[in-house]
Amino acid sequence: MNWIIRLSEQKDFPQLRTIENQIWHSGNTPHVTTYETVADYQKHYSAGSQLVALAADSQEIAGFLGFHPPTNLMAHQKVWGVDVGVHPAFQGKGVGTDLLTAIKALAVKQGIHKLSLRVLSTNPAAIHLYQKNGFQVEGRLKNEFWIEGQFIDDLLMAYFLD
Repeated sequence: MNWIIRLSEQKDFPQLRTIENQIWHSGNTPHVTTYETVADYQKHYSAGSQLVALAADSQEIAGFLGFHPPTNLMAHQKVWGVDVGVHPAFQGKGVGTDLLTAIKALAVKQGIHKLSLRVLSTNPAAIHLYQKNGFQVEGRLKNEFWIEGQFIDDLLMAYFLD
């Protein structure tokens, strides 16, 4: 399937909110956030703060990739933290890989040195996606989260652009 990948726009927020509310659960995030309204979603994200992958035939948003410096420190100006979400109907169809490829190209243009992310050890599909796309485990926070009666490790992963 072909994807059109571009920066997010305000008109995307209703679809992005719907995807966010569908995909997160205790197996892939330590805190499930639900956005009650599009206005709630807009409080957390601004236009242009994400890449979106649109299905070329329908213009439906298949997935997104958020990117931002990990902190407001000037010392973090060469690093972007990333997070990826793919609509359930489009999972396993290359959306995540295409978004990761696109963020790497954008990061190079912006002079970014490193992409970093965190992923729960209970999310093998995401770990596989990231490793397949060149991300490496930099660290493991053992027993970082207590979720549904068990301790879960948090993996720190990174991709270096130069």
